[in-house]
Amino acid sequence: MNILVKGTFSIELETGLKINPRIFTLLKLVEKTGSLNTAAKALGLSYSYVWNTLYKINCQLTTPIIITKRGGKGGGIATLTQRGYVLLEEYDKIYKDFELFLRTHKIEF
Repeated sequence: MNILVKGTFSIELETGLKINPRIFTLLKLVEKTGSLNTAAKALGLSYSYVWNTLYKINCQLTTPIIITKRGGKGGGIATLTQRGYVLLEEYDKIYKDFELFLRTHKIEF
């Protein structure tokens, strides 16, 4: 019988705030759609949860990872900053290494 190694990982800021995989998925959706509301709905999250979470992350970094512009009738705009893109790129690199680790570590029992 093989026992598979499974798991997920989060990135933790020096302040202790954790950025979990769902937040990275959210950031990718914001990048794609340009909308916090659309991205939140796609993940089944409330707009207020998403806004507050990203606000907390931005406040704990020296430069923000996302900027928002309040909208009117058509809604607001959300865009990743250069630092946000770098964070996503680094996360993707780490995630690929993590997936490789999970695939290659099996316990024969």
